[in-house]
Amino acid sequence: MKLSQLSLAALLLVSVSAAMAQTSVRPFEFGIKGGATFTHGFTNVPAQAVGSVQVPALENKNNGVGYGYSGGLWARKNFNSFFIQAEVTYNRFVLNQKTAVTLDVNANPALANALPISVQPGLLNASLNATTQSVLEAVDVPILFGKRWMGGKLRGYIGPNFIFVQKATLERTTSGVINANSAVSFPQTNIPATTGKTNLLNKYEGQNLEVKDFTYAVELGVGFSPVRFLDVDVRYAVPVGGVYKDSNITGFLGIATVSLGLKVF
Repeated sequence: MKLSQLSLAALLLVSVSAAMAQTSVRPFEFGIKGGATFTHGFTNVPAQAVGSVQVPALENKNNGVGYGYSGGLWARKNFNSFFIQAEVTYNRFVLNQKTAVTLDVNANPALANALPISVQPGLLNASLNATTQSVLEAVDVPILFGKRWMGGKLRGYIGPNFIFVQKATLERTTSGVINANSAVSFPQTNIPATTGKTNLLNKYEGQNLEVKDFTYAVELGVGFSPVRFLDVDVRYAVPVGGVYKDSNITGFLGIATVSLGLKVF
């Protein structure tokens, strides 16, 4: 083989080796990650009785995207045609909702006690507008099954996410009016805005809105590795195990996460 041919062959071998090094996937990868969460959804709470007074059903509608955070560790085992990725992350999810409801003032002890007169149920009702922000902090353990393309740079995956709730609170701001009733000589009266905070993990505070301390979700997403040590991921999760202990509460909760992952090895 001539020297020029040998040089060309050597150059080709080096080029191929470099290309393989850039696209090869290690059998096992481990790293850290962090990012932001984007939560939206709605909640329907069925009608309930408060003493002898009936509280109508509540339709808590979505009130914009809630922003939170996510951070933790990840490990990935790569096989020939697929990979398995496990994570442990701490997350903050924020759900913003709003609702409007008309109810008997006697269904709300705070309203009834604030009246200058005492009235029987059914004589006075209040039209209320409420905005709420529910904050849930949890340790998530997703187990994801996925496939790679583009020499390992592009990933797609799906799997269960096990959610261990650490904190769950609700902050509510309420305002409205007590509607007039000429039969009892009561004029329309404005209700000033009031705020309150509830621990949803406490059954005495949360009552029918008590949140489970464990649930699970289905999670799917895509990831891209522009360079070997960096992962960019976009994923979406839906808690299918239910968030509230009261199974009569229905609705939808969707959580999107955008994160950056750094490979330690």
